[in-house]
Amino acid sequence: MDTDFLKTNRDQVRKLWGKSKEEVYKDIKIVREWVETQKHLPEIPNDYMIEFILVNCKFSIEKTKQHIDMYYTSRDLVPEVYRNLHPCSDKMILVDNTAFIVLIPELTPTFFRIFVTKTKDGDVNEMDVVKAFASGLNHIQEIRLHEDLVMGDVYIFDYSNVKLSLSRQITPTLLKKWTFVVQQVQSNRIKQAHFLKLPSYLEGLMTIFKSLLSKKLRDRIYHHQNIESLTKYVSLDLLPSDYGGKQKSFEELTEMMKAKYFQYKDRFDKLETMKVNEALRTEKLDNDELLGYYGNFKQLETD
Repeated sequence: MDTDFLKTNRDQVRKLWGKSKEEVYKDIKIVREWVETQKHLPEIPNDYMIEFILVNCKFSIEKTKQHIDMYYTSRDLVPEVYRNLHPCSDKMILVDNTAFIVLIPELTPTFFRIFVTKTKDGDVNEMDVVKAFASGLNHIQEIRLHEDLVMGDVYIFDYSNVKLSLSRQITPTLLKKWTFVVQQVQSNRIKQAHFLKLPSYLEGLMTIFKSLLSKKLRDRIYHHQNIESLTKYVSLDLLPSDYGGKQKSFEELTEMMKAKYFQYKDRFDKLETMKVNEALRTEKLDNDELLGYYGNFKQLETD
């Protein structure tokens, strides 16, 4: 595990959950032994992956089992997010050229990770929003599974450069798939979600998006028209230098992300062909009615 990129404090996060190292390893062992009995799953996740999911699931063994199953199963349930989108491939270069999708290496004082996405200034008509979503939902999460451990996430979505033509790609279906992945696959613990300079022509989609969320999470969504408003919640110490913050610039953070993707190239190569063998599944997956989830969508739960 390379700790140069994402700074964390595993011992402190465990302590905040009231867990000793020995207790965490005991839980990991229980989960690993369960995975070994699930012959339909293509691999046994490593200890870092299991612990990351355990924390996201508040150390519920049963929820961790469900999310591990969905981590592998979702690759064919939501192929738009997971299939044929290798982060080191030429087709993903355009995303890097048109958008910043980055993590802040430093944690907040309460051990939360900050995720920031911002469309680049200039002509972005060729940007593929679906690929951008895939990068944010899939590629970044994969790195985090292997290297990160936090109490939760703070999201910042900067819409200051989003044009009307680009906004037409952001459909209700895309929003539903985003919430499905966050809920059923990643179980990320969202502390805050900040929308910066949301244009009026996206307000309708925002209304739809909020309707998919629990009231608790809707109450954690904040709208800002300037950086000064945002810094009432997120310190400048933890924002990119482009915002006047003390972190690296968007360009520098993007290069760090790209380097990390190439470091994990073999892992992403493996994920390209990794599949669940449904013929070997012994129990019906609770949420395998995904093809009908549009009409039976469950609200996103949060802490």
